[in-house]
Formats: sequence, structure tokens, C-alpha cells
Amino acid sequence: MNILRLLQGGPPASRRFLFAITSFTGLGNAGLIGLINQAAEQSLLGAKVGAQLLIVYALTLAFFLVSNRTSLHQANRYVQQRLEATRRRIVTKIRRADLRTLERLGQGDIYITVAQETDHLSQTLPLLIGAAQSAFVLVFLLLYIATLSLISFAVVAGVTALGLSIFVIRQRALTASLAAVHYREAEMLDSLSHFTLGFQEIRLNADRNDGLFAHFSEVADRLKDEVIAIGGRWVALLQFSNAFIFLLVGVVVFVLPAFFAGYTDTIYKITAASVFAIGPVAAITSVVRLIGRAEAGLGHVYALEEKLDENAPGAAEKKPRERSPFRDFQTIELAGTTFRYVDGAGLTTFTAGPLDFTLRRGETVFMTGGNGSGKSTALKLICGLYRPDGGRILCDGTEIDSSNRQQYREIFSGVFTDFHLFDRLYGIDADPEDVARLIARMELSDKVDFAKGRFSTSDLSTGQRKRLAMIVALLEDREVYLFDEWAADQDAHFREVFYGEMLADFKARGKTVVAVTHDDHYWDRCDRRVALDLGMITSGEGV
Repeated sequence: MNILRLLQGGPPASRRFLFAITSFTGLGNAGLIGLINQAAEQSLLGAKVGAQLLIVYALTLAFFLVSNRTSLHQANRYVQQRLEATRRRIVTKIRRADLRTLERLGQGDIYITVAQETDHLSQTLPLLIGAAQSAFVLVFLLLYIATLSLISFAVVAGVTALGLSIFVIRQRALTASLAAVHYREAEMLDSLSHFTLGFQEIRLNADRNDGLFAHFSEVADRLKDEVIAIGGRWVALLQFSNAFIFLLVGVVVFVLPAFFAGYTDTIYKITAASVFAIGPVAAITSVVRLIGRAEAGLGHVYALEEKLDENAPGAAEKKPRERSPFRDFQTIELAGTTFRYVDGAGLTTFTAGPLDFTLRRGETVFMTGGNGSGKSTALKLICGLYRPDGGRILCDGTEIDSSNRQQYREIFSGVFTDFHLFDRLYGIDADPEDVARLIARMELSDKVDFAKGRFSTSDLSTGQRKRLAMIVALLEDREVYLFDEWAADQDAHFREVFYGEMLADFKARGKTVVAVTHDDHYWDRCDRRVALDLGMITSGEGV
């Protein structure tokens, strides 16, 4: 079970303590029932309940309450620690994964697994602790019945085991069905994101708006059908659990007396213990849906982790040093480098390369070509975001592989077409005066302030957001800058600033720039231009 897999990953000492304290809770509960039976027997016989029995009962009750409270607190702490460790482990693998791996997994699946599933589990698993305590109570109650009558123990334990076995089998089938809901939810999340990310486009095109809504409705209907079907199975399982409880009562009331000849108080004690056992059984069966949901949720979490492991780099990446050994590079070379985009069926949808290209320190290179020509792919290959499927990437003759790829990436900074603007300057120790100066240079002083390590707002136009991203890139002060259509969303004034001032400033500082551009009237502002088409370099001076 996935729940057991989660719990087994913690410190053995913590598990042993949790097992022991939960066992004490069950033992205390069974002890209280035994004392209640003993007091009832004395009252039935007309004897006075002694003070000694009352004191023992009070001590046993205190023992039960303390152990129960400790068990719940420790179990909740242990579960939350295991979930946090799992969440951290998966996020660590995500942040170390290759870009293409995350692109294939999809934002919806990653978000719903790491955020929603683990959040749901953190709320659900503590509720299962009570069921675990009930299981211990049930075990000790059966042992108590065994001390009274082995025949009664065999009957009650047999009926209980049979009912719980059938229950577990049905519960597993329900858990398997819950897996489909996860993927339907991820599909709905992806569809829903189009309403916000593509809001401008759908408001300009009513047919597209209606088509998107129709698709969302189909996805939502499939999710609804899955949930309704699972709800029907859960109702059937709940009905079975209720019927099983009454079956157990019937066995105790109508079957057990047949094993006792004449009047005996033993049957009353067994009946009382069996009735008390109904509570733990009901507690266990009532959480079946939570167990199934937790099992399915953990299954998705571990499935995501396995996918990340399958596509992890072949060798562990070295933690980047304070100064990358490639900071003083002179040349970066793509030698017969190829890269393939592969769909979910394993079919190649686009191939870039083989690319033979040399980038020299301090030069400014423009990459040109039509949409889909492979320019963005080439940029991601140059900086190591994509691992080549063939050929090599060399920096001053040193081949870039899994052992040094992150160190190599540390010399790059860039603004891509799908750039993300972070809410603060993570990993950058910037002087606020330098940031203010750059904000003024980007002509954003009337819109953006910088305080406490973050910009006051990112609610800006695309061109202005790109200027903020440029500020971050300048503060990183890397050796190579990559710009993918940075000027495309700028006005005429800032296009002139970019091509006429900023590129000249990069060159004066000895920085290397590779910029994807369609602005043909600025093509004379570079040292050389490289043209691509269908993933191949078709022309270029000094390639």
C-alpha cells in the first residue's frame, strides 16, 4: 500500500514509539471495557462496587486519555513530516530535471500532484489516525473475548475477518477507480487555464470562445461522470459496512448463546465487549473513502516521482561553485548537435540539426528565420537547457555533459519568449540603488518601485515586463546573454534603445549576446547573422 510506503520512510525510532503508544491506547480502551464488565457483574450479583475497583478504573481512564492524546499528536506530527519530506524530495527532483522533461509532463499534472494532492493528503491522513487506533482497540477487544471464551473469540473474529476481507477487496477496486479522477482533474485544469492565459484571444473571437467552452464542458462532464460512478461504488461499500455491523450484532445476540448451556454471566460480558467492538469496526469502515483517496493520491505522487527518475540526468550534477570554471571561456561550439521533439507516443515531431556553430567571446550574433525554424531550440541547446540527442556541445574544447552542465549554465542569462517574472530577486544580492538606476534606465520609475528584495508590481504590459526581466538579467551579470525576440513587444523608441544602446553596452563590457530577431532593418547592428530553417543553419558568416 502507498500509505504504508509513505509511513515506512520515516525514522525507525519514531515508528516504534508511535506503534507502542497507539498499542497502549487500544490496551487502555480494552481495560476500561473489562473493568466496566466487572463492575456490572458485581452490581448484578448485589455486591457493592469497591473503592479499589473505582480507583483502578480512574487510573485506567487517565492512562487511556493520556496515551490517546499522545498518540494523536505524535501520529499527526509524523504524518506531516513524512508528507513534507516527500514534497521536498519531489520538488528537488523537479528543480533538477531537464526542461524537456517538465514540458512533457505538463504544468497541470505537476501542479495538481505536488500542490493539490499533497495538500489533500496533509488534511486526510491525520483523520486516518483515529481508524488506526480503532484497529488496535478491536484487536485488544478480541483478545479480551478470547480470555472469556475461545469459541466466542473464534466466531466473532471469524465473522469480523470475513467482513473486513470483503470490505478491503471492494475498497481496493474503489481506489483503482479514483486514479481516473486525478487525470480528469488535470485535464480540466489545463483546459481552464486557457480561459485566463488566452483571455484576450477568446474575447476577440466568439467562435473560439464558444469552442473552448464546449471543450471545457466535455472535460467537466467526463470528470462528473467519473465522480458519480465512484460515488455509486462508495455508497454500495458504505451500505455493506452498515449491513456488516448489524450482522456482527446478530451473531453476538443470536448465535453465541447457543454455545453456552444454562445461565452464565460470560455471555453478557462477551455481548458487552462485542457491542463495544462495533464502534471500532464502524470507525474503520467509515474512513474507506479517505483511505481510497489517500491511496490514489499517493499513487499519483509516486508516479510523478518515477517519471522524474526515469528522465533524470545520467550522472549527478555537481553543485555549482561560487565562480563557474567556464566564466573565462573563449568559444562555445555546437558540433553536429541534434535535438528531437518526441510526443507521448514516442514519435518524432521535429528535429533540429545537425547544428555546427561556434560562438566567440564578446561577439553579438543575431539568429533569424521563420516561425518553427528552430531558433528557440538552438538557444536552449547553446545554454544547456536541452540535452542534445546527438553531437556535442564544447566550451573551450571541454565537452558539456551531466557532470559539468550546471556549471556551464551558470555563465548564461536570458529572456525567452515564455519567460517567467519572479516575485523577488531570488539568489541575487542586489544593491537597491543599482536596481533603482536600472528601473530608471528602463523608464519604469513611474510604475515600479523596488523594496525588500522585490518589485512593487508586475501588473504591466508584456514589453514592460520584459524590461523588468532585462533588469534581473543585468543584475545577474553573466558572461552570455540570450534574448528570444526581446524587442518584439517594445515600442519604436525602446527598440532603438535595445539595438542602438544596450547591445553596444554589452559589447563594451565584453559580454556575448545571441539574439533572435525579425527586425531586419537592425540586422547591421550585429557582428554576424545566422539564419535557420526547418531546424538547420542555412546561412551565416563565420559560423
